[in-house]
Amino acid sequence: MEDLSLFAELFKTSSTLERASAFLEKMSSEQEEIKPAEKEALLWSGEFLRAVDWSARQQGPKPVVGGGLAVQATSVRPTFYSCLFRMAPQLRDAGLQTDEDLTSFLGNLYKNLLTGGSPGRGHKRLNTNESKLGALLLHEMAESILVQINNNGLPRQTATLKDEWKPTANDLTTVFTI
Repeated sequence: MEDLSLFAELFKTSSTLERASAFLEKMSSEQEEIKPAEKEALLWSGEFLRAVDWSARQQGPKPVVGGGLAVQATSVRPTFYSCLFRMAPQLRDAGLQTDEDLTSFLGNLYKNLLTGGSPGRGHKRLNTNESKLGALLLHEMAESILVQINNNGLPRQTATLKDEWKPTANDLTTVFTI
C-alpha cells in the first residue's frame, strides 16, 4: 500500500504553492491588502522553497525545517529542478543568463515570500516581471506535484515477482511449454 500520508502532504504542498502563486500574480498587477491565509501561504512557500533549493542553503541562515517538511522537500526536489529546466526559455527572456543571475533571483524570491508580502525589510522588492516569473515557478511546481501524485496518469504496475517468473499465474497461455 502506498504512503497516503505522504500523498496528502504533497497535495497540501501543491495547494499552498498554488495559493502563493495566485497571490504573487495579484501582487504584480495591483496592491491589495494581504489576507492572513495569503500571508501564511507566502511564508510557508518561502520556507519550503529554501528547504528544497540546495543553492539557497549555501546563502544566509539555514531554514528551520521540521521532519515532515524535510520529507516533502526531498520528495519535491527533483520536481523543482525539473520546473527550472522547463522554464529555461522564460528565465532567459527575463534576463537570467547565468547561474548567478538565477541564484540571485531565487534568493530574492524566497526573501520576498518570507516577508509575507510586506514591503521591503532590507531586501529588494520583486518588480512586476519578477513577481510574474516567481508566480509561474510556483504554479509549475504545484501542477508538477499533482502529476507526481497521480503517477503521471499512467496505470500502476501490479505485477509481482511471481507474475514475472510464471506467466501462467496471470491466466495467460504460454507459447512454449517446458
